[in-house]
Amino acid sequence: MVSAVIIFQLESGEKLKKQTDKTATMVDVARSAGVSLKTVSRVLNKEEYVSETTRETVLAAATKLGYKLNQAARTLRSGNAQIIALLVDNPSGSYLQNTHFGALKKCQELSIQLILNECPNGVDDVQKLLQNISPSGFILSPPICDNPQIIAFLKENNCNYVVISPDDINSPQLSVTMDDTSAAREMTEYLFKLGHKNIGFVKGHPDHSSSKKRLNGFYQAHENNNVKVDEELIELGYFDYASGLESAEKLLDRKTRPTAIFSCNDDMAAAVIAAAYKRNIAIPSDLTIVGFDDTPIASIISPQLTTIRQPIAELTAKAVELLADYINHNYTDISEKKSVVMDHALIERDSSAPPKH
Repeated sequence: MVSAVIIFQLESGEKLKKQTDKTATMVDVARSAGVSLKTVSRVLNKEEYVSETTRETVLAAATKLGYKLNQAARTLRSGNAQIIALLVDNPSGSYLQNTHFGALKKCQELSIQLILNECPNGVDDVQKLLQNISPSGFILSPPICDNPQIIAFLKENNCNYVVISPDDINSPQLSVTMDDTSAAREMTEYLFKLGHKNIGFVKGHPDHSSSKKRLNGFYQAHENNNVKVDEELIELGYFDYASGLESAEKLLDRKTRPTAIFSCNDDMAAAVIAAAYKRNIAIPSDLTIVGFDDTPIASIISPQLTTIRQPIAELTAKAVELLADYINHNYTDISEKKSVVMDHALIERDSSAPPKH
């Protein structure tokens, strides 16, 4: 039976502080030898495709600095199994759950070991992971997929990587995505067809490119239906429950409240439902609420949520497949592999209905 190894590298605040000791790291060895971190990793782990001159230079630098290879990493590499690191930094627990599940399932199928690594500190976290574990490749979930420093670091160190839902799907890199703009437009069009014209919108995290795309879809649907967007009905959220609750309170406390609210993910939509119940607003007879993602919370809450089904687990699974394919076949030109665009679906449930007149 195939199994996947999962390592959660959740560092406490104490560990994130700058170390006071002088223990040599792979970064020090790379600088001393004048090579990349990836080259140092290959030499120390006795991998092929390294010249003898480079190997001797790296080993000499490691000996001089007193560097010792991380034994946990050496144990993890035993058996020459491939290791893929899934990099995450997302406030939505539901999104992360689906992301992890999709990667784990595909890794099990392909006999690949999986590392789940939170990256709140950007390049610093990726650098630590590379020097301690040196994965075969990386999968960058939103918003890490659009972090220019991390992308530049991975390229500089000749690392294999795939991005999920990047801002620009036409850039020369392996990517998997769905059409957020089209999906948000479809959901807004659905609300118009129900008869809603006064629609509130809770935006997503400003650091996520999907937030901008979903807002664009919202605007496009208004333009297509010759309806002017009421800018005062647009609130900023951060893809978490707390920000959704704050945005909902602002929208529902208006003198003329919207008849429908479209939240950019299900966590925030659930918060809107809670805020409505607190004000004795019936759903969907008095207020329609719709979300985005179709995470588990959408079918658990009451009423069950009308939402856009984003294939989150499938996106991550496809990213693993692309990355493994790229590593195993050693493509010389990464631009040969086009971006994979996956389908979405509008899932109609009990939280939506025509407005009360």
